[in-house]
Amino acid sequence: MKEPILTPEAARVLNFVGLLCLIGVLVGAYIYQFSYRELPCTRCLLQRLAMLGLAFGAALNLTFGPQPRYYGLCLVSAVFGLGVAVRQTLLHINPYFDTDTGQPTLEVTTNPPFGSPVFGLDLYVWGVVVFATAILAIGIALMFRGQFEPVEEEPEWFGRLAAIAGILLLAMASVETISTLLECGLGDCPNDGSWNWWAFH
Repeated sequence: MKEPILTPEAARVLNFVGLLCLIGVLVGAYIYQFSYRELPCTRCLLQRLAMLGLAFGAALNLTFGPQPRYYGLCLVSAVFGLGVAVRQTLLHINPYFDTDTGQPTLEVTTNPPFGSPVFGLDLYVWGVVVFATAILAIGIALMFRGQFEPVEEEPEWFGRLAAIAGILLLAMASVETISTLLECGLGDCPNDGSWNWWAFH
């Protein structure tokens, strides 16, 4: 029998690499956030949520073996995140939308980018790149059905990888939840880069 191009083991490793990349992007966003004292807006937080969904799907593929439904979770998260990132990008280049008030206008306005650029691109533009790349990578991975074949005996290092992935993902999700509650409270998030600090009122 011909050996599949993408084995279940190789697919798990690729999912682990993708998971680490997503966690790296989220950690980088936090470093950027506190270094420049620029808090994420509502759409930025939604993109972070989509990245967590992507990471969760990859973690499921790593823990339980690659499955189409786990890739489906990744795709749904990536499409959602791409939609939010594209909308935010368009809002900042639309001369008839005032990003300060969040309302359309009949007069031509200049919408400055939200936050400082990274390597020449704004963070929401990087969001478009990340989510589009994820959709492309997942689509290519789904072409190889050999990864969905059952594995008779799993190496022990898969368990260690899954444990590391689970701890990292849980820590990142916890940090995201706590920081969002501190910033937004139980209401709408401020879009002017300020803290509500509702817990300390």
